[in-house]
Amino acid sequence: MRNHTRTRILAAVAAAGVLLHAVPASAFSDITNDKQAAIVQSLQDKGLIQGISADKFAPNAKLTNAQAVQLIVDAIGLDSAKKKTNAPSWFLAVPQDAWYTGALKTALERGIVIDGQWNANGNPTREQFAKLLYLGLLQKGNYAKVSKYKAIADAKQIAPKNRVAIEYLLLTKIASLDGKKNFRPTDAITRMEAAEMIYYAERMVNKSYASSDKATVIYKVENVDPSFNKVTLTRTNLPGTGYGLKIRKIEFVSDTEAIITYAPTDPPSGGSGTAYPAHAVAYVPIVYDITVKAE
Repeated sequence: MRNHTRTRILAAVAAAGVLLHAVPASAFSDITNDKQAAIVQSLQDKGLIQGISADKFAPNAKLTNAQAVQLIVDAIGLDSAKKKTNAPSWFLAVPQDAWYTGALKTALERGIVIDGQWNANGNPTREQFAKLLYLGLLQKGNYAKVSKYKAIADAKQIAPKNRVAIEYLLLTKIASLDGKKNFRPTDAITRMEAAEMIYYAERMVNKSYASSDKATVIYKVENVDPSFNKVTLTRTNLPGTGYGLKIRKIEFVSDTEAIITYAPTDPPSGGSGTAYPAHAVAYVPIVYDITVKAE
């Protein structure tokens, strides 16, 4: 079944995808997991997160409500809504000069509903953070709708109003279950757990770059249905007409990893022949993490 899926994709369309850059050892001494170090490094490079000191990230510390809202607004790239919604009554008591007030105001304007009273220093649970992130993602595009639920061992602990949000994040690989298939919805979300979700969410909605010495390429991943992501690869800063982009090969190196190799193309000599467009689109199964590289 897996081989049929791969063959269909290879035959159907060229592709590009998400690049998880290799990074040096973590700048934070309290992160020893290589994958987590890469995630934190990527988010830090983009100015989305910072440590609690020069060499400490405190991955197991609880995230605060203020940090959660600021992180989601910044990572997804939300801006003030043209059609503003009425702020809840508790917003009047929020200090207008607080570092998080701008992000909180934007979130509320964009329809990110915050249940209950606001406590900037309170700690959101995993399901509460998932709901806020889900609502933020809905502001950026028409993503896949949840058509069926996954088997979650502790599903009965999830508040009904948060179930779709959690299912959506699981569907799009933004969130994951633990080894016992638990989501742990009522646990306070840690800084590392939030960073992991934000990393995959930001990767889904924002453009990424895969440059070579010959071309600069941007690529964007959009979830379009329960099984596939739409991946758009575009060559920018073209030196003239006729320059384009071509996908050379797609290698499925494991059941969850694929490598996309591209090459920039020059105008055909003599003005004849095939001129490839400066972009390519593919529909890639959501189970694959994709690395994009130049030929």
